[in-house]
Amino acid sequence: MLEAIQPALLGPPPPPLTRDRMVQTWVGTLALSWFGDAVWTVALAWTAVHSLSPAMAGVVLGAEMLPQAVFVLVGGVIADLWDTRRVLVVGRLVQAAVLLSGAVAWAAGVRGAALLMTMGILLGTATGLTLPAGATLSRQLVRSSDLATVSGWSQIGGRLARLLGAPVGGVAVAVVGPSGAMLANAVTFVAVAGVLALVVHPRYRMPRSPHATWLASLRDGAAYLRRDESARLLVLGLAALNVFVSPVIALGVALRVSTSGWGPGWLGAADAAFATGAIAGSVVAIRWRVRRPAQAGFTVLVVQGACIAATGIGSRVTLMGAMALIGVAAGTASVWLSGTYQRTIAPSHLGRVSSVSSLGDMALVPLAIPAFGALAAGASVLVAACVYGAAMAALCLWFACRPGIARLR
Repeated sequence: MLEAIQPALLGPPPPPLTRDRMVQTWVGTLALSWFGDAVWTVALAWTAVHSLSPAMAGVVLGAEMLPQAVFVLVGGVIADLWDTRRVLVVGRLVQAAVLLSGAVAWAAGVRGAALLMTMGILLGTATGLTLPAGATLSRQLVRSSDLATVSGWSQIGGRLARLLGAPVGGVAVAVVGPSGAMLANAVTFVAVAGVLALVVHPRYRMPRSPHATWLASLRDGAAYLRRDESARLLVLGLAALNVFVSPVIALGVALRVSTSGWGPGWLGAADAAFATGAIAGSVVAIRWRVRRPAQAGFTVLVVQGACIAATGIGSRVTLMGAMALIGVAAGTASVWLSGTYQRTIAPSHLGRVSSVSSLGDMALVPLAIPAFGALAAGASVLVAACVYGAAMAALCLWFACRPGIARLR
């Protein structure tokens, strides 16, 4: 692994995380934003399926994904060249403006697929252009040794936000309609922009690597990944992980519950078991410091592969236990891997490299989910779960055994 220029301390060292009110405020604000996202996601899904045809509902629900994938690599260049806070403040205010405009239009009677698709495209564009910048912010706020802990806090906040935001979104769309959910999410984006502008102040200056053109900057990022084995393995590993677990959580569990005739309540219970397990796993990983966190993370995910296979078994107890263990593995591995990722990737290239990881998710997961469905239809849910679980275990075992991963401490 090549030596990288580390961020330069701008003032006094950061305080211990337990007394770091700025970082705690930022993590709490992120959780609030994710809560608003969960509210709007549920409200959008309900509105789409109840007011549009199934095909058009699918188009509307997927409208954000394409612009995210198109613009995320550009967002990586922006993250490595421009001031992080300004990028994020502008992005969040644009997202708030889109949601406020949508709420006003909906209240005025301008409704339907055209409005929802336009909002999705604009929100997805803003997300794609700013997502990599968000991935670099923690590196500018805390010591390298605290990155895994902050990542764990963020993941716990995200899980809790999803658990609480999803039911609130259902109530909101039923009581006040989609415009109320739009307003709620807009408020959270304004809150994030306000905290970024008034509370969050970088403590470390990120090294920048300016280039004559954006294309040259992208080529430089690709050359960095070719040179650095550990960085390349981390990017490939993180980009591939959700390819196998996301189809099971998004589709496989629903198919298992439906084909077994258990009722929709068990689908909600399985999702809650996963979220609870993920929170527990993150707490464990924050407190348990291992010598080789990247290798330990991929090893834990080998076990997750076996649990993915177990979701296909026609037993309620097995499903609940498997989902809880999948969550524990996801929460534990995510903390260890994300902390190692932020410490390993050269700070001057963190935005561009993060954009590659994000693009892997955006491009591969939408293909893996229908493939799981086709395999389940052609064989069975159990066969599909076993194939995806075995592939997950084999892939993670391969990564865990790579020297470029084992050497990361």
